[in-house]
Amino acid sequence: MKRFTLLTLLFSTVFQFNYLTAQELPQLKNEGNITRLYVDGKPFIMVAGELHNSTSSNLTYLVPIFPKLKEMGLNTVLASVAWEQLEPQEGKFDYSIIDGIISQARESKLKLCLLWFGSWKNGLSTYPPLWVKKDFKRFFKLKQSNGSTGEVISAFCKEAQIADAKAFVQLMKRIREVDKEHTVVMIQAENEVGAFQDIDYNKQALDLFKSQVPETLIQYLQKNTNHLSPEMKYVWQKNGSKTKGTWSEIFADTMKSAQNFFMTWQYVRYINEICREGKKELNLPMYVNAWLVQKSTDLPGVYPNGGPVSRVMDIYKAIAPDIDLCAPDIYVPNYKEILSMYHRSDNPLFIPESTTEQSRAFYAYAEHDAICFSPFGIEYAYTNLAYRQAISVINELMPYIIKYQGTGKMRGFMRTKSSVADTLMFGEDKVIVEYNNWDNTGYGLVIQTAPDEYLVAGITARLKFESKNPSKKIRIGQVFEGGFEGEKWVSSRMLNGDETWHHDYLIVTGRKTMIAHTLEGQIIPPQPGPGQPVLESAKNTEVQTPAVYKVITYEMK
Repeated sequence: MKRFTLLTLLFSTVFQFNYLTAQELPQLKNEGNITRLYVDGKPFIMVAGELHNSTSSNLTYLVPIFPKLKEMGLNTVLASVAWEQLEPQEGKFDYSIIDGIISQARESKLKLCLLWFGSWKNGLSTYPPLWVKKDFKRFFKLKQSNGSTGEVISAFCKEAQIADAKAFVQLMKRIREVDKEHTVVMIQAENEVGAFQDIDYNKQALDLFKSQVPETLIQYLQKNTNHLSPEMKYVWQKNGSKTKGTWSEIFADTMKSAQNFFMTWQYVRYINEICREGKKELNLPMYVNAWLVQKSTDLPGVYPNGGPVSRVMDIYKAIAPDIDLCAPDIYVPNYKEILSMYHRSDNPLFIPESTTEQSRAFYAYAEHDAICFSPFGIEYAYTNLAYRQAISVINELMPYIIKYQGTGKMRGFMRTKSSVADTLMFGEDKVIVEYNNWDNTGYGLVIQTAPDEYLVAGITARLKFESKNPSKKIRIGQVFEGGFEGEKWVSSRMLNGDETWHHDYLIVTGRKTMIAHTLEGQIIPPQPGPGQPVLESAKNTEVQTPAVYKVITYEMK
């Protein structure tokens, strides 16, 4: 009896341990109005950066990179893993690169989002192994209208999909085996997929194009009509909202939407199957990223045709349960518009690539509850002191950003070329943000921490506090400039008079900080440590970055 009890207790302990370990895997959770990323059981927002494509291909080259990114204030790095390095010969896998990337990231206390460069990268197929590239019969390629082919794998090639999935499964299995600390928190499947032409002219593709639109997509359109992308909704309704017919019968228009939707359908099926197989080994969140449509008049093929651009995102949602989200790579200037397209109730905002602009980070986290903001080529931003200081302010405010995402009580503001002011609503109250005519850097965030109290972080703007009720007069009562030490607020000044126009405005000027650093960009502490020499190559640079304020308002009777 004692032996039975002991075995039962042992089994129960092992079961509970395995259950807890599974529960602690990084995962996406829906909470009210938002989807959060949880890491080790806690909400986690990626303050991230993506490495250049080849940086993680050699571990020796990578050695000095991660410590610098940690010094910059990042908590996550996006790094690529190439199929050609993982499986140089069919069925023979080399895990040295993935093991080394995880080990080096863990040593620097950084999380990882791994980018799987498999069948496609930027619409091309340069990352598959040589044994895949050379076998044109087994791994047939995308065919052009003139009958020619190149090296781009066809999305209709089942053998390529199977081979890609097998390699990806081995990658996920290896991560499961070596990453017990959950250093890897997310996976990007492929990279900016799609064909630079209107359709694949292989016979398999053309025959399928003439077939009936799958019932799964039709049912999705019917169920989600009011929430479809404007482009998909328009073309479907323009053709009579048909529920049966070929791709051309249901989606034909001058923008070649029928071809676009058809190619997207095939790419989604291909990639979702890879994700599905990978998640059997390790169920991490997975996403796909998009090379965006640059102009509304661009036909499919000008941009990679089949990728998760906003106009076809609904196809990804219709048939890809194992792709958790679609993410935009944003280098275009209409940043606010792009964020509005990709931040949906079924698609949390995740920005894996962007320009290195402080304003973009603040706006994404505060206005759109972003899970991640990640400039591309982040290792080259090490000497960008202004960006580094802005990131330090984001980290300073991170407990509040996490707390207020999804509540409607945190808003972001960001100047664009066409904007002179923004109005931020907080229930019955509003904050009017005015920008300087002589400066285009205005940005920041506002958090309503109590009915009459606001936390503001930003630079180069004026904020006026009002009520949308014209009979209610709101005035600034007190303004404190300061910051947080841990979670404790510490005031550096109480502002009044000229600094607030006698409390008509909160004048957000920002912090001016003198930073001592080496010529290579390493920041030097104000006082050298014991035995640490004063570096002769050091220089001082004044950097203006966001300041943090507390504002208390009151109603004038």
